[in-house]
Amino acid sequence: MHKLKVKIMKILKYIILLIFLVVVAGCNNQSGSTATAEQNKSMSEKTSVTTAKQNENQNESGQIYASVGGKKIAQEEMDYECFRAQLQNALANKPNDDTCPPEQTLISQIVELRAVDYLADLKGVSATEEEVQQRMKAIKQELSSSATFKEMIASFGEEKFWNYEKQRYFTIINSEKVKQKLVEEEKEKYNDQKDDATLKYNAKKEFDDLLVEAVGMIDTTIFYH
Repeated sequence: MHKLKVKIMKILKYIILLIFLVVVAGCNNQSGSTATAEQNKSMSEKTSVTTAKQNENQNESGQIYASVGGKKIAQEEMDYECFRAQLQNALANKPNDDTCPPEQTLISQIVELRAVDYLADLKGVSATEEEVQQRMKAIKQELSSSATFKEMIASFGEEKFWNYEKQRYFTIINSEKVKQKLVEEEKEKYNDQKDDATLKYNAKKEFDDLLVEAVGMIDTTIFYH
């Protein structure tokens, strides 16, 4: 087993630009992009690889894929991300596209999600429990008539699915709040002399740059099996 200590700012920027996300506009825009062989080669050239045994205390029934800011990415979370991609394809009438995104793509996506929360903390904003519950309620109502949705959620485990979705919506709202704060900062910077479209464009660009930086600030270790 190889343990890859990722100084991830440069490494994941390629993946971020390709698969991002999903998360910041709302839950329905999840990336399904796959890493190409050329990108994998570039990653291997830009990272240092060390050989180590995986933590002997690891629960054998749950594979550990990575550690992000001290928090593990375990098998169940990877299963959820895989299922979520399959669910979105099914709801988009793509029933034949039921394969999981590559492992590396899923891990990179989870790292980005956690980087958004990290960035929100740096900016002093946070989603509230009420906001998260309201967003989830709206989605549940929107999909309440979908037999496909109900059947797939039941097969995965409804309680488990919504527990993970709750965290996803927390991150989505965090991203929206960070962007809004950046827009407000742009207004102050230009003393309201820029039009809204320009302010939003500048804020979006700054958000993308800050997200890359946030990814690089998080201590991330990826385990390749």
